[in-house]
Amino acid sequence: MSDLNELKKEADDLGIQYHKTIGANKLQEKIEEHYAAQETGQDSIQEAVKQKEAEEAAKAKDKPAAPKTDGKLSAKDAKRVAREKAARETKIVSIIDNDQRVNNQTTTCSVSCANEFFDLGTRILPLNEKIEVSVGHLNTLREIKIPLHVRDQKTGLSSVRMRPRYTINEETV
Repeated sequence: MSDLNELKKEADDLGIQYHKTIGANKLQEKIEEHYAAQETGQDSIQEAVKQKEAEEAAKAKDKPAAPKTDGKLSAKDAKRVAREKAARETKIVSIIDNDQRVNNQTTTCSVSCANEFFDLGTRILPLNEKIEVSVGHLNTLREIKIPLHVRDQKTGLSSVRMRPRYTINEETV
């Protein structure tokens, strides 16, 4: 048992990690592997690095080069760029909140516009004032709907209709 304790102490000194219930034979093998790795250390590491770099260079040569576009975009990329350009255009508008539950208390609205290709960010816009806003943010505001409870004349029951939350008045310049 003292032999195992000596091996554990030696492994601890070398920084070898082992399970607390390891046997003497296994621990002896780990210690020997550690010493063998130290003897061949730098040379074998440099050889392994050179071999890895050679393999990566060979793989890079085997891959076909990316198709040259001569500065032209593919149809898909051109469409994406056109959409982003259209979303970044600005218009002068005034935004009115149609939500009667809170419209006498709110003075701003928050809107964000982002997708997988571009991000226009989040903006806090004042209500009932003329401001310059990007078209992407305006489209997002137009899509927001709120419920409106309407009484049906025939049945006398109320039904829910969805209507736009914001009215956007575009100013002509």
